[in-house]
Amino acid sequence: MQLSGAVDKVSNSALTPLNAADRAAVIKAVSADDAGRTVPASRQSRQIQVLSKWALAADVSKQLSQTDQTERNIRQAYQSLENLRRQLNAPGNSKLSAQQQQQAQQQLAQLEQKLSHSSSGLNADLTPASAQPAPVKASLSHSIDLLSERRQNEQVSILLGRSGSAVSISLPAGQSAEQNLHTVQQAFARQQISVGSDNLQQLYFSAEARDARKLQEPWLISGQGVRVAAGNPVSVKLQAADSTLAQLGKAATTADNVQAYSQQIQLAQQQLKDALGKVQAQRAALQAQLVAISQSQNDNTELNALSQQLRIAMQGGSKSAVSVVMSQANITRSLVEFGLG
Repeated sequence: MQLSGAVDKVSNSALTPLNAADRAAVIKAVSADDAGRTVPASRQSRQIQVLSKWALAADVSKQLSQTDQTERNIRQAYQSLENLRRQLNAPGNSKLSAQQQQQAQQQLAQLEQKLSHSSSGLNADLTPASAQPAPVKASLSHSIDLLSERRQNEQVSILLGRSGSAVSISLPAGQSAEQNLHTVQQAFARQQISVGSDNLQQLYFSAEARDARKLQEPWLISGQGVRVAAGNPVSVKLQAADSTLAQLGKAATTADNVQAYSQQIQLAQQQLKDALGKVQAQRAALQAQLVAISQSQNDNTELNALSQQLRIAMQGGSKSAVSVVMSQANITRSLVEFGLG
């Protein structure tokens, strides 16, 4: 359903912040009265502005509810890790026993299962989820070592799948692992791919969803026989990166020092702290937006007028009054949730 030309220009700015479903519902609600007659353009325009703000407030309220749930999940996850860390740090424990390793794996697996649902509000790397697709992450096989110091120079060329993109890395002789990592990071940054490594010098790559194929399709890697065999390019398929909690679980199987493993848990807790800060900032912004919407006194006056019109219609026995109420008051399910909240 389209707006009349007279209404369109006035109402566009009010409708713009809404999603497609809300826009359609608002337009439908004001286009005709309970008898099916076309509503005058001036009245349509005003009602669209009012109902659009209702719908926008409903959407903001729904986001606030989701943000509150995400914050609760973050706090619960942090406390679960803290409980695990304290259990492992019991007095007299300096090494992880086989029983403790198994205990850590089981608790981390249970926590990961809880956070794997989309309603948790967290990505696998313990960052806040958003409407945008999460970045794609993958790791390079240990069989190809681009970081260790070597005595010879090497030029490594990498064709990133069928994307047509390529990376060239010059690794000088005698360069440290830290320097080599910086070199690799600079080379991949030109392809909008970030690079990191763990304490075992395994490389991890991350790219936004639009560049996902660069990490999902096999790479063709060629070198000069120092790190990569000379001659024909080697086809290498990257491995999907484990979640933060899965990495912790795997680390438990090889960890024997309680203090060192406890520090790894604390790193995960720090990620949760960072996520909590971002979620709280998002909530503050949403609350400010909701306050700004609710401060419009004119809209409240118009709301009362619309309610009075509907009350008169229902008292007069209008057969379609109920459908008018549903279309004007219950614009979307989120609007109903906002009204009840």
